[in-house]
Amino acid sequence: MKFPTGLPELDEGLDGGLPTSSITLIYGEEKSGKTSLALKLCALAARRDRAAYIDCSNRLHPLRLAQILRGNRVDRSRLLILPVESFLQQEEIVLRLYDYPPPAPLIVLDDFTFRHRLEIKGDVKQDTPIYERLAFQLAALKEAAMKRDIAIVIIGQVHTLPNTGETRAVAHRILTYWSDYVLRMGRRFGERCGRIWIEKPEKKGVYRFRIVKSGITSC
Repeated sequence: MKFPTGLPELDEGLDGGLPTSSITLIYGEEKSGKTSLALKLCALAARRDRAAYIDCSNRLHPLRLAQILRGNRVDRSRLLILPVESFLQQEEIVLRLYDYPPPAPLIVLDDFTFRHRLEIKGDVKQDTPIYERLAFQLAALKEAAMKRDIAIVIIGQVHTLPNTGETRAVAHRILTYWSDYVLRMGRRFGERCGRIWIEKPEKKGVYRFRIVKSGITSC
């Protein structure tokens, strides 16, 4: 099974959409459209089955959620929303996905590294166990995706590398290692259209989108 993104050109680049038995990482800067894409994925999945949205940062705006569901003609009861209050609770949710049948064939975790970032102290010795727990969560999610034949989407923020000025996903190596697909999103302030790049498996081309009431659409 493959889940459409709402962008036909991007779906074509993904050979039909986001597949089950896999993890997809979607990352980008603040306001780049990540949550709009995540909710669009959930809405389209909920049209034919169910979807689960795990709100790791506990910042999902209810009006935006209602707007996207209404724009895609999806009943709220078909989308499970689960807020996360701590890194420990996030780990417990991940382990439930590993141990028990999933609540839906598509599960989105947004913003997956938010609680991890709150735990980081800036000291390598203290932070190593936190990174190990993050890697453990991703390993459990990967196993759950394969064992349960579900599609898991993780949303990530970026940070700027101090020496080069390059932006990369937070915990880039861990997230990209466990992800089967990696999409980077970008949208400059004031620009009507944003861009999506498929970084894993690496493919040429840029997929343009714009944010609308129903989530995202081609631009």
